[in-house]
Amino acid sequence: MTDLASPPDPIRLRHRHLEKIAMAALNVGCILMESGAKAEVVRNGIEMVVSGLGAETIAVRIGYASISLTVRGGGDNTISRLLQVGHHGVNLQLNNAARALAVRASQGGMEPETIVEEVKTLRKITPKHHWIIVALATGLACASFGQLLGTDATAFLPIWFAGFIGQTIRHFMVLNKQNLFAMVAIVAFASSAIGGLLAQLFGSSTPEMAMFSSVLLLVPGVPSMNAQTDIMEGSPTLGSARALTVMMILVFLTVGVALSRSILMRFGANDALLSYGLLHHIIFGGIAAAGFGILFNFSWRTVGWTAIGGGIALAVRTLGMDAQWGLAMSSTLAAAAVTVYVRLLYLLPVYVPTGGSMLAIAGCIPMIPGSSASHGLVGLMTFATQHNNYDVLLLGSSFASLLSVVFTIGGIAAAITLINEIIKRPSFPTQ
Repeated sequence: MTDLASPPDPIRLRHRHLEKIAMAALNVGCILMESGAKAEVVRNGIEMVVSGLGAETIAVRIGYASISLTVRGGGDNTISRLLQVGHHGVNLQLNNAARALAVRASQGGMEPETIVEEVKTLRKITPKHHWIIVALATGLACASFGQLLGTDATAFLPIWFAGFIGQTIRHFMVLNKQNLFAMVAIVAFASSAIGGLLAQLFGSSTPEMAMFSSVLLLVPGVPSMNAQTDIMEGSPTLGSARALTVMMILVFLTVGVALSRSILMRFGANDALLSYGLLHHIIFGGIAAAGFGILFNFSWRTVGWTAIGGGIALAVRTLGMDAQWGLAMSSTLAAAAVTVYVRLLYLLPVYVPTGGSMLAIAGCIPMIPGSSASHGLVGLMTFATQHNNYDVLLLGSSFASLLSVVFTIGGIAAAITLINEIIKRPSFPTQ
């Protein structure tokens, strides 16, 4: 009696091929999300890969910690797979490379295994600034923010050094996969303590504002924008998760600052904001935006365009404040101006990798009222510790500061989203 090998099951083979397609698309979606893309871009990238590999997307569910995908091949063959999302960050060069890979995959001719290997390769070879350069640029951005917020010139170097130390601590804590919120509290405490103490030793008249400026590297500008954009564009679950993460970051940031502030200064101290000219705001707004561009791993060429965007944002906002339009309205109009500027970059004869809205968001980051958020949260914490003779004025000013933050960030995000909808540009590279 002779044993004959049974022929391969064609249904099983089709399922295995669909599984490879699903995993290739999920790998592209994860790298897009981990590098700072909003939900719509992640979904479009996944669908492009699936289509290019000859399958059909049935459903995509994008969560904060994982992405699930259901694809269909010939006939009624379907398969569902899920892939965990790694650390959420902002990396423009990696994001642009992932978008380019999705475009190539959508054109056909690639195998699923090739796409998965290219994703692994992108994670390894995508250029990234040295951590010392990133830390120096981050400290410079914080110091420039301080100038915009009204710190005196004496506090510039203390804030720069405090921001450098804070980013260095954050870098190594992220490498060691420490808890995000514990990292925020530790960095906030260290940076604000160093900034406030050195500002006092240098003879600065604005040490409290120096403390707040030293922790602005922790303000989650991109996640807060993506949270509102995701909700507006039909991904409320992911948007809500991102918004909750932003709130938790702000709470732990405030805990760190409040602890160092209670050690170095008395509660209730208040620095009067200084009024500077338009050129001052343009220069330091551009420097701050460029510093965060380096933090987000923008290429050096893109950092220059980001600096221009930051200058435009602060110019429009300063003119709006001078015209008595208020912080929220002035910031909203400034965000609209920056987004229009970024959209017009597509008309240039040379390709500028804007990462969709990422360059516009970086240009708007100098307008994020991180100091107001800290003042509001610290004020509420101070009010909560008062057992007798509650300071109603403190409560009112704290809520006013937090409302100002909400309306300002909401206006910035709304302006970016609306301009993007009005002036349509491709989310993925076309050249």
